[in-house]
Amino acid sequence: MIFVDTNILIRLMTDDVPSLRRQAEKQLAGHKPGELFVPDIVLTELFFVLQNNPLYRFSRQQVCKLLQELLESPQLVITGSAVEALELADKHPKLDFTDCLLAVYAGQKKNRLLSFDKDLLKALD
Repeated sequence: MIFVDTNILIRLMTDDVPSLRRQAEKQLAGHKPGELFVPDIVLTELFFVLQNNPLYRFSRQQVCKLLQELLESPQLVITGSAVEALELADKHPKLDFTDCLLAVYAGQKKNRLLSFDKDLLKALD
């Protein structure tokens, strides 16, 4: 398995540096289906950068849509937790992706979650 870093995904999603986008597309195309793994931490960073970096300032809806489109690439694999967190992110606009992922982790085994974030705790219900 080959891990994919955030900067590859950003190039694919933004086309801010066309030459790097072409390189990223070429790298993706050069791999078999399911061979490239996108760790949860990379998706968390990706959401943060695309929403908060002054170069991008994408809306949450834009990030979710772009990510769903990107994940249609057969080469890319994400965890089931990340898929669920992406669904939560669509349903709970007050939660950032990190909170959504944490809610999924806590909810998988009916674990408890300590937080002062009322929106996050409500998402667990």
